[in-house]
Amino acid sequence: MHARAVTALTTALLGTAALLLPATDVRAVEDGTPPAVIAHRGASAYAPENTLAAVDRAARLGAVWVENDVQRTRDGQLVVLHDDSLRRTTDVEQVFPRRAPWKVKDFTAAEIARLDAGSWFGAAYAGTRVPTLKQYVHRVDLHRQKLLLEL
Repeated sequence: MHARAVTALTTALLGTAALLLPATDVRAVEDGTPPAVIAHRGASAYAPENTLAAVDRAARLGAVWVENDVQRTRDGQLVVLHDDSLRRTTDVEQVFPRRAPWKVKDFTAAEIARLDAGSWFGAAYAGTRVPTLKQYVHRVDLHRQKLLLEL
């Protein structure tokens, strides 16, 4: 699916997503349906949140659903990032020290693509980048996962 189609579909389903999941874990156990497991920001306990590495790890762990957030850049591109600021999960303060408060909306997609979004999590993830929505949807599709997208 194309990113626009996935985004439109996801937006339409967000309001009814809760209806598709078991009401409670108790009900799921009673009727034999396993509860839905959603990898929050990808497998964020195992890889830097909202990155392709987190999606890959979620797939290896067997997560069928991944949840992620989208922010718009200054030039109108969509990137996958939970916070509206780049400060917590990237090296933006080092790369662009005079651009506080480091809001996503104040940077172009090309500028954000320069940032390291993995070192904060661990040395093994140094150089991990903030993915665009297009890159992210492609990776989710590659793993045949389902996407819960927060706009």
